[in-house]
Amino acid sequence: MVEKGFKREDLALVVLVDFPFQILGGWFAAKWSRGDKPLRPWLIAFIPRLLLTLIATLIVLWFPTPPISIGFFLFLIVHTVISSFASTVQFVGISAFHTRVSDPLIGGTYMTLLNTFTNMGGTWPKWFVLKGVDFLSDATCKVAEGIDVKTTECVSDHGKALCKDISGVCITHRDGYYAMSALCMILGVILLVVFIIPKALKLQALPISVWRAKID
Repeated sequence: MVEKGFKREDLALVVLVDFPFQILGGWFAAKWSRGDKPLRPWLIAFIPRLLLTLIATLIVLWFPTPPISIGFFLFLIVHTVISSFASTVQFVGISAFHTRVSDPLIGGTYMTLLNTFTNMGGTWPKWFVLKGVDFLSDATCKVAEGIDVKTTECVSDHGKALCKDISGVCITHRDGYYAMSALCMILGVILLVVFIIPKALKLQALPISVWRAKID
């Protein structure tokens, strides 16, 4: 959105407005995650997160020409708040599950290990997603003399800098962001139905004794 003209100070304002809602959302999520089914809110939050991902992609696709209206700006705030709440619900839900199954004898180490694997699961795909966006993008660097230089790096900061050095302008013919977003959403739905929901319910149903460290 910043590349399409959304001011950074407006983006900072959206984040500022969202901050108190994150605190309130964490409190509600903590109450919701109590009991013997802490993964239930974590699973439920997957559905709005997938829908909000689709909405976010459409926002970028149909982002209006600046200056944006107050109504659209309020819509961005509402979308950000709901997205943040869904993310907070999942974070608190998985943390509550880790707390429930951790062995009190080695609770800190146990929870650290589980949280490390959780963070790795949310971090390592980002590199492939960003590389996929660049791979699926088609851009041309148009120089002043009218010569088009074919490049797949015109969507990155490095590619734009190189194009600027030769007094050119980056023109994107196909933005890989939309194709990658669609691919990730389809993959997310498939994994949610086929693998995540069955596996999460199975793990949640295991007795606490299974998670305890056994010393012979």
